[in-house]
Amino acid sequence: MELYKLTLASLLTRKTFAIFAVILIAMPFVLPMMTPWETKPSLVEPARAQAAWVLLWVTAFGWLLFQGATIGDRWSSHGILEYFKTIGVSKRKQIAQIWLSCFTIFAGFALITFVISTFTSMPADPVEAKHWLFTNLQYLFLFLLVVAPLLVLAIALGTRINGAAAYAVTISLALYGMFGIGQLEVFIADNKNTVLNVLYVISPHYHLSDLTSRLVFKLGAMPVGELTQIASYLGGLALLTVGISYPLYREGK
Repeated sequence: MELYKLTLASLLTRKTFAIFAVILIAMPFVLPMMTPWETKPSLVEPARAQAAWVLLWVTAFGWLLFQGATIGDRWSSHGILEYFKTIGVSKRKQIAQIWLSCFTIFAGFALITFVISTFTSMPADPVEAKHWLFTNLQYLFLFLLVVAPLLVLAIALGTRINGAAAYAVTISLALYGMFGIGQLEVFIADNKNTVLNVLYVISPHYHLSDLTSRLVFKLGAMPVGELTQIASYLGGLALLTVGISYPLYREGK
């Protein structure tokens, strides 16, 4: 686990994670207060949960994927990965250790969001509180199914091309799957273009993991059948992403 320790030490030394940690802790409480909440105080808690999850998405796309891409680029171009290859650390173990080092810190971010959204915004009604807890657990599960494989892709691309380009490719894919796919859906609603319809089908529907609206409008936990379908789709997409990432990864440039 020497590569894991080296990468984690590098991330901790740079201290950029501390900025996002402060934002994730403070802003969910500050942002709702910047709205006219006095007119309906009951909306403060859902707004806090919404802010917490949105900030976690921003952190995942703005910090986690960037760190993965730049670490992959740095270790590959400086010969670090070649060195670990010579001492018997396989490609699979290298990817796993770099991924784990980034996710060790990010797991703390995810825990902060889960705690704030669940325990500082939970409804008083016992039935609603139970649904609130399960919805947050479902959200965290689906969120990780999207973010975890994207990090693998960012790392692999970082070892293949420069860090900025690797991040640009990964973040573009992530934003397209979260927001762009919705615009495409609107466009093809009245359009019978076969190419666009095929593009819609094969596109990554990362937006399925976003359960923010269920929290804001207190819609309750997702039914087991629906959750299973979405998790199966995102899980398959995750396996495909990891499968594509593995051959892209290389120890030296």
